[in-house]
Amino acid sequence: MTSPSDLPSKDDLVKKTQVALSKLNLTVDQTEESTEHSNSLLLPQYKDITKFLDEATDEFEIGQLVHLESFGLYDAMSSIEIMDPKMDSGMILDSDLNKPPFNLRARLKPKEVLGIIDHLFNCEMTWHSGHSLSQTIFTCMYFHHVSELNQELFINDPNDDSTDSDSPIEFVILVLKSYVFGTIKCCHLVWDEMTKGNVYEEEDFSTNKYGISMYENFPDSQCIKLIEDAETWMEQHGCKWIREKGQHDCENVIRAILSRLHLRKSFLLVLMHMSQSRCQQYLQAQRHLNTSMQLLNGIKEGANVSLSLGVDVSGAFDPLINRKLVSQTPPRPIRLLTMQESINEMMNMLKSINATCEIINYKSATSLMNFLVYHASQQPSPCAFSRSILQSTICTENRILDIATSPKDDLIDENKSEISKLVHNFVDSTVKPLTDLYRILCHNRSRQRRNMCKVLTDWDLLQEEAKHIDTKLQSLTNEEPLITEEGPSYSFHLSSWVYHRKLVLLEDILFLGFELDLYGTHEYMMIYWYIDYLLGVHYQHLERTHMHVTENKKSKKQQENLRLAPPPTSTVSLLVSQRLMIIAKQDICRGIHRTISALRKTGHAIFPRLEFDDESTRFWHRFRMYRTLGSPTILSYKDFKDMTQFDNITAMDLFNVSLQNFQAARSSIEKLLAMKPSELRMDFCHADFTKELQAMLRVCIANIVSLHKIIEECKENEIVTSHKQQKQKQRQKNKKSLTSSSVTPSSSSIQTQKLTSLRKDNKVANFEFKYHPWYPVITLK
Repeated sequence: MTSPSDLPSKDDLVKKTQVALSKLNLTVDQTEESTEHSNSLLLPQYKDITKFLDEATDEFEIGQLVHLESFGLYDAMSSIEIMDPKMDSGMILDSDLNKPPFNLRARLKPKEVLGIIDHLFNCEMTWHSGHSLSQTIFTCMYFHHVSELNQELFINDPNDDSTDSDSPIEFVILVLKSYVFGTIKCCHLVWDEMTKGNVYEEEDFSTNKYGISMYENFPDSQCIKLIEDAETWMEQHGCKWIREKGQHDCENVIRAILSRLHLRKSFLLVLMHMSQSRCQQYLQAQRHLNTSMQLLNGIKEGANVSLSLGVDVSGAFDPLINRKLVSQTPPRPIRLLTMQESINEMMNMLKSINATCEIINYKSATSLMNFLVYHASQQPSPCAFSRSILQSTICTENRILDIATSPKDDLIDENKSEISKLVHNFVDSTVKPLTDLYRILCHNRSRQRRNMCKVLTDWDLLQEEAKHIDTKLQSLTNEEPLITEEGPSYSFHLSSWVYHRKLVLLEDILFLGFELDLYGTHEYMMIYWYIDYLLGVHYQHLERTHMHVTENKKSKKQQENLRLAPPPTSTVSLLVSQRLMIIAKQDICRGIHRTISALRKTGHAIFPRLEFDDESTRFWHRFRMYRTLGSPTILSYKDFKDMTQFDNITAMDLFNVSLQNFQAARSSIEKLLAMKPSELRMDFCHADFTKELQAMLRVCIANIVSLHKIIEECKENEIVTSHKQQKQKQRQKNKKSLTSSSVTPSSSSIQTQKLTSLRKDNKVANFEFKYHPWYPVITLK
């Protein structure tokens, strides 16, 4: 857009306007300004140029613009925002002019108080779900005036016409005030936790307070007392007043108000206990957590009744208040959670916090790791606050609870200072990678995968360091190797553990890609094939570890040096369960990628044509983060093509082999379900572990049923194809003239005919992740 210099009637005016605007020297009659304004040094010396601009632009055409010589992109964007109600926070809307005024002195009835309480609760849970304070908690007008809610406010009311004298003021100055203050203190304690940096700001949570106070200096104990005073008044006077009004739903109103006050007090006590350092008051927090969950269940059961009781109060909430605050985002409206959604959100939060309180009684580092893995995989995902609490609990003051302690005396002789020094060096080197891994498992799923890729190098370096330490320990302890078919085998205890953790990372990175929907269907085959390879390497590694753990033949000298006892049964059981889990995963992955290979042969797996890259480029892209690792051996695209080239195997044979894979996985899962939690080291997450196994079992059963149907359809199609080929051969033999068309069809043309006949049913492969986010059910639709 350019200056309208082509207008003859306004040519001189436009040029003059441009010069004036560029020099910021507008001729304005200074006599119009007040003497007080001109003499003031504190007020800005603004000039009203509205009339001047109206005259200058009176005959402008659409698309023409007068601008400064310094006009740039920022000015252009600002001009777009001006007078756009979705972006211009300074624009006065019609809703602002027509909205009813907020009356702080209004005497509220019990149902109106209940309506405000429920709306504020929805705002609080919406904030926990990731929205800003300005569009949730701060929209409550009583939040900004809660300190003014006292008896003097109503005594000094100049106009008593707008008040309902029948309603006691205690419903406002005690019940509502205590609940609002309790909500504010809860939000402040949550804000304190979220500002520790355990989660990503503006990604998981919004902590911007816009300079508004949360009454940080108001003591938590005084807030508890305020709620208790409100409870006492309700029980002694409020309930009696409500009953005297004789409404048919008076008991429901009383029950609803009291339950919400009790819940607010219990939740505030939970946050107060959880905020103490070094998990000192987690036991007290658990008691109040149980109380809160019981109260919340009661509210949930009566939600259908209580929701209809609350009455909206005109002006009590202003959803456009964020337009008055300095915000980094446009003032777009949001949808608050419903009461049912808010109850579910809070229940999930309380359950997650309760699980966090229980892990301080962990029995092993493996149990703690398993808990974090299954806690992170929960659906719906744990809220940002509960994940931050979990991270603060586990990783405090550079310690992982109290795991990083010295080795026990019954494992290493204190006199062996060299051995002790080596082990301590390994523990020191392990602290950072292990702490990083624990923190990663407390992030959201997208961040988990991204950060797992970043720490792979750290675990690879740790494995090399552990291998050197293991070699020195073998020399110091005179370890005798086990004689196997492949030759002497040493234990390498430390590096074996690191390698195990690294392999789990490699597998989870690829599996999370399915959960986050990062892959296209044309990539499923290569991804599951590579996971199959990693799981095979992992199984061989655990098989070797199991062999060394169960070997009890120790030389007398080694026993004297290490004073090692026979491995506990739980260790052997743990290795057995881990191997079973890996076998089950491997069989499922193998069954999936073999089924896809078979569907390619039958023509049911139709994938898009890649225009800007090819399969080899995609293969390199998906596994590039593994190329810098020392182990396991990285596989190439050529390896993938060679190992999935089933030219000599029919589609029917591949379907049958896949069927056997899913049946084998089903058998392994059933064995895992029969094991005890202590054998699995799933002390804190056995229910989640069982739930995952059941989901995997359903995937196996569904794929078995689906494969049976696919095999039957393929058999029917083969019969039809065979009949057509015989008829075609008969027609060719009956032809008198020998032409190129009468030549017997080649094997490739016969195969093409088979694929065409199979595709006549218009069915293609369909992948549904309906039971487990990592494993699909493959059907033809």
